[in-house]
Amino acid sequence: MNYPALSSFVLALLALFLKASLLSGVQVISRIRSRRYLLPEDAGMFGLRSVEAEADLVQRCARVWRNDVENLPLFLALALAYTLLGGGLSSANWLFGSYVLIRYLHTAVYLRGLQPWRAILYLSGMAVCWMMAIGIIRLIQL
Repeated sequence: MNYPALSSFVLALLALFLKASLLSGVQVISRIRSRRYLLPEDAGMFGLRSVEAEADLVQRCARVWRNDVENLPLFLALALAYTLLGGGLSSANWLFGSYVLIRYLHTAVYLRGLQPWRAILYLSGMAVCWMMAIGIIRLIQL
């Protein structure tokens, strides 16, 4: 079977992996700069005592991680189904690329605490997922 959208799916997957890696780096650097560690073994590595709460940016990074864990699997499942059903490359580029861009922007505004932009971007990502779902239904009916 031919999968015209496969390259678009793989690029979206790699872009989301890069986003996760960058977020992890921000979290680690923020933790080191703040010198605040929850776990005694982490604090002990730097000759510090553990704290009750980590720095705000570290906590925000953790919240972005949780949000991604809740949302990215749904996108990836829909994108994979779209790809395996033979979805077109140009529509996949638009759908997958839009979603990835929205998630990068969502991460940036989440880290900065910008509402209503965070909600708008979340809803925009969901709209893209719904467009993919409709596209999948159309592909199945063919």
